[in-house]
Amino acid sequence: MITKIIFIITILFSSSYAVVMQEGDFIKQKEELLNLKQELDDFYKEKEQSYKKEQAKLTELNNNIQKQLEDIEATKEENQKILDEINRKVQSEAMVLYDKMKVKIVYNILKKKIADGQIDEVFNIIIRLKQKKVMALMKKFDVQTSTKLMDMMSHYKKE
Repeated sequence: MITKIIFIITILFSSSYAVVMQEGDFIKQKEELLNLKQELDDFYKEKEQSYKKEQAKLTELNNNIQKQLEDIEATKEENQKILDEINRKVQSEAMVLYDKMKVKIVYNILKKKIADGQIDEVFNIIIRLKQKKVMALMKKFDVQTSTKLMDMMSHYKKE
């Protein structure tokens, strides 16, 4: 009987010790999970701050690029205006010269340009000349060239 009581007491102590051990392991695992959760939260916050800093840098870089692009576009427009003005001056001076030249000389210049495949440039010159000179030039050109130029003029006036 005493052995039974001792046996029962031993079993009770063993099971209570096992429960305490299991409960201790559970608390230990819970603490480990809480520590791991805290580490993950800290890691996430650190990465989020790093991401925000990088995003701010990229946004600033993008804004700088956009500003530089706008500056380049403005400079490009200014340069185009200057180039257009120079071209108008050169063309107007060339037109004055063409108007002062004799028809035969203008004809030879334009004929050379046509032979070089610059019929569009010849057309641009002709539409700026005085009508009297244009008529004299058309009489000198061959029929095919005169026809092509007249077609270009009729399309030009429609636009």
